[in-house]
Amino acid sequence: MPKPSSRVTELLAITSRLIGCLQQEMEAIRAMRPEALKQMQVEKIALADTYRAFTLALKEPSGENQAISAALKDELVEATERVQAAVSENLRALRAMRDVNERVMRAVVSALDEKRSSVTGYDQRGSLRKGRRSVAAEPATVQQRA
Repeated sequence: MPKPSSRVTELLAITSRLIGCLQQEMEAIRAMRPEALKQMQVEKIALADTYRAFTLALKEPSGENQAISAALKDELVEATERVQAAVSENLRALRAMRDVNERVMRAVVSALDEKRSSVTGYDQRGSLRKGRRSVAAEPATVQQRA
């Protein structure tokens, strides 16, 4: 079984990799490179799972001397604060990206609905005829004729 200090050292390395992954993901979001996010998501999930497993393992009591140096403990506290800040910033960036995507999709749907509702058919020359029918009325009209 590894010593507590070696587990803390491994946890610090995992924490550093997780923070780096979160920062890369935020850079990809800001650069509008969604294709890069999929692979980062896989890595982020694996690192987060490993981070969680290590933090849980450190909390478990064992028969060994659990003492770690004050310097190592301080480094772990600082790393934990940094990862929590990175997770919060990452979450804000992901929510902002989701909100922008939803607004764009609503605008596209609204534009399509508006265009669809303004066209009522064709005139004698084959040009589109515009009218005042609403989108909701069109399916009812089609159903009544059927």
